[in-house]
Amino acid sequence: MPTVFPDATEEEIDACLNKSAKCFNFYRKLDGHTRAEFLFQIARELEDEKEKIISVSNQETNLGIPRLQAERIRTISEIEVFANLAKSGEWIEASFQEIGEGPLLANLCKYNVPVGPVLVIGACNFPLAISVVGTDTISALAVGCPVIVKAHPAHPKTCQLLADLVYRAMEKSGIPKGVFQLLHGKNYQITKNLVYHSKTACVAFTGSLEGGSALSKVASQRKTPIPFHAEMGSLNPVIFLPKIVSRDAAKLACGYVQAVNLFAGQMCTKPGALFLLKSKNNPTLLRLIEEVVSQQEILPMLNQGVYQNYEESVRSLSKEVSLLATNEQNRHSFKNPAYCRIFQMSADEYLEKPEVRTEAFGPASLIIECENENELFTCIDTWEGSLTASLHAEREEISLISRIIPKLESLAGRILWNGFPPGVTPGPATHHGGPWPATTDSRFSSIGKQAYQRFVRPLCKQGFPQKKTQL
Repeated sequence: MPTVFPDATEEEIDACLNKSAKCFNFYRKLDGHTRAEFLFQIARELEDEKEKIISVSNQETNLGIPRLQAERIRTISEIEVFANLAKSGEWIEASFQEIGEGPLLANLCKYNVPVGPVLVIGACNFPLAISVVGTDTISALAVGCPVIVKAHPAHPKTCQLLADLVYRAMEKSGIPKGVFQLLHGKNYQITKNLVYHSKTACVAFTGSLEGGSALSKVASQRKTPIPFHAEMGSLNPVIFLPKIVSRDAAKLACGYVQAVNLFAGQMCTKPGALFLLKSKNNPTLLRLIEEVVSQQEILPMLNQGVYQNYEESVRSLSKEVSLLATNEQNRHSFKNPAYCRIFQMSADEYLEKPEVRTEAFGPASLIIECENENELFTCIDTWEGSLTASLHAEREEISLISRIIPKLESLAGRILWNGFPPGVTPGPATHHGGPWPATTDSRFSSIGKQAYQRFVRPLCKQGFPQKKTQL
């Protein structure tokens, strides 16, 4: 395998998109069983190459063997879900109706069709599950869309290994060249050109708010605007109400800190802010949080760029708020250590300083103490859209709970009761999305079986003689 991956040229980008567009109609008309076998073959290739892929991925991401092994298992499971979706044809969602009377009687048939070539721009923190063979790619292939993946520059070797196994699966399954392609590039202009290309029909993006916002504008300003499905920044606020703090302070402190520090805080669902109502038990909770943080293992961050961005975010927070707890005193042997830091501030300070309300990608979080319920609701009203929101409470606080829940429903894609948000289990009821700036379209999920809905559109046919239309 090469150690250097040159940036794709404009000519290579154009050839790639033209090839993808050329094979679209052929690929979309393949029967579901053929596409399913292609996806099953990808899963088999991933299983066969697991040791090499995990080894290389760990070298590039520092995520650790256990985490990557779990991610591989999840990825294979998701591939099989979408293979079965392709086989069943469930995604077509056909419906039929007769309209009119007598000579004016006509059939209506509505069903889903694939949108066309899909550009996938994967994540840095999930090199398998949200990358070359992740949910974006596999769900698009399942419903008949060719895919072009823009390799992530932070793990290019892993991307190439995964692409090579897809190429082998294509050859073994009789899938034409052009249905799947990988392009490398560190220069932002390459990604911009891919989004802007006239043959790109849809984009799936996972990354920062800054990157997603910029590319979303590119997609909307094209001569023909296209859907741009982005999963971006998220504060994932958590609320502890007083009664549960009085009863379960130790459990809450442990759960909160572990959620913040999970995988070095490099999770899109990491809780970035904890809101408390003033209570006599808060000092005990804060003391317990300090103790748990001091015991946390220091983990390595993905790469130097992520580490530098995290440290810059922490420096900015340190200028505005007080540090409550850290594990910086603990020993480690990593080049890019992810120090866990918990900051503390009053609700007044939080409301006066909107600059602190942004995500810090890493194991940092804010604790905000509110003097009363009105102050808590004032804080909630400042929240932007989020992937998750969590409420920890006892049932006897139902009066306050019933006022909080409607607020959370308008702000988050997933609400947790007495739980913490990191870790998304894919499934038919999974929704991983949320209002801006969590995503560009809160109606869609980037994880779980419904992820394919981003890559289809409804088509209605009227007056055709047959009820069942071959796609």
